[in-house]
Amino acid sequence: MTLPDPRWNTMARSARRRLRSLRGACAVGLLIGWLGAAPHAQGGDVPIGAALDYGQADHWLALPDHPSAAMATPRGAGFSDLQAQAVADVFYVHPTTAMREDVRNASLDDADANHMAELMLLTQATPFNAVARVYAPRYRQITLSTYALDAQAQQAPLNLAYADVLAAFRHYATHYNQGRPFFLVGHSQGTNHAQRLLLEAIQGTPMEDLLVAAYLPGQPIPRAFFRDDLIRLPPCERPSQVGCVAIWQTFGEGAQPEEIAQWRQDNAYWSRAAQRWIAPPDGPLAGMNPVSWDARRARTPARRHRGAVPFGTRETYAALLPQQVSTILRGGYTRVSPGVLPATCFDDGGVFGGRNLHVFDIALFWLDLRENARLRLNAWRLRHGAREPLLGATARVQAPVGRPWHHRIAVRNPVVSFEVMGLPPGLALDARRGVIHGTVYEAGTFALRISASNAHGSDHAELALVVMDAGR
Repeated sequence: MTLPDPRWNTMARSARRRLRSLRGACAVGLLIGWLGAAPHAQGGDVPIGAALDYGQADHWLALPDHPSAAMATPRGAGFSDLQAQAVADVFYVHPTTAMREDVRNASLDDADANHMAELMLLTQATPFNAVARVYAPRYRQITLSTYALDAQAQQAPLNLAYADVLAAFRHYATHYNQGRPFFLVGHSQGTNHAQRLLLEAIQGTPMEDLLVAAYLPGQPIPRAFFRDDLIRLPPCERPSQVGCVAIWQTFGEGAQPEEIAQWRQDNAYWSRAAQRWIAPPDGPLAGMNPVSWDARRARTPARRHRGAVPFGTRETYAALLPQQVSTILRGGYTRVSPGVLPATCFDDGGVFGGRNLHVFDIALFWLDLRENARLRLNAWRLRHGAREPLLGATARVQAPVGRPWHHRIAVRNPVVSFEVMGLPPGLALDARRGVIHGTVYEAGTFALRISASNAHGSDHAELALVVMDAGR
């Protein structure tokens, strides 16, 4: 798989110039600056008025049995792709990656948009590949320049993009789901369409009971949406809550009130009452802290931050960065400190720049999201009567070099035996008690794979073991 190359900053600068040439509304569902390549000829793969056939594998960015970026884990970080053993699914809708100015909806053969959609898949869908099979449709997304149009002119392009997402979801539900629990995930424009999916294809259908949770960052969604429309699927307020919707938008501390107000005005929102796309109406916004995942804990210190992945640099997706930011939920927005992230690890090429951290909504909380997904899935499985072992959510631990260490594997439900693959020299497993113990004499990061079994079945999980010198 090809990771980001030096074109990133060049394309981001090009995108920034285009943004400056448009009125503020174009910032809406952006997606990132990576799509700054020059326009090319309109593709003719599917007529603009025709429905897409999601029975064709090439209409998907990711399917579990087809190699894709969704199978990756951050290089050298010790995590594992466990889709082959997963009992759940994730339906992921990528954000805007199309930068052309001569069309309103991107063709499926827009090579630049497709390349950037793969990058979004890499950084935004992979938090789930330890617990869920990834399904990610390609769709005729609206282009960034379309957000510069007036509200009426946006309706048809947004509706076409949504029609593709809806068709893909219905194909998934009919042909792939087979009664499995699933997550719904989107970002930016992807969140726009996922918000509407919740209303029109999930709430009140058999899929509602299968929804573990929806993670929809990157768009302002009013609390009134849940009060008036999505009455059966509330905003998430507890870390293990299921059948709920987790929403966050990330700004650095010090962001100016007018910048945040403009952000809200510039975004799209599906109004069921009006049956059209509008700017999010006034009133309190739904939001949460994606470190605590708890409405009672709006503030978390940096030591609680489980880890980000680098994004927008030569080292994108090449490491895990724990304890990077302290976080507080204020006014429906997630504020992080430091307010400006280190450019050596996080770079949007200046598309937003400064304290608007929209591009990093998921990358900044990669491990926090990965562990929370397992926690919610375990809660969903217990609610539905699971009697097999359910391994705990912790996906990364540290051990000291040259000193005795032990780790008890967390699990719900009785276990007959444990198994751990990938243990470094010096460590052993008590297979009955589920305790890893011993002394490691060499620093490094080790990708452990854990399984736990009883008469009712088994569960599989990862554990990134980081062995460090005592002084680090």
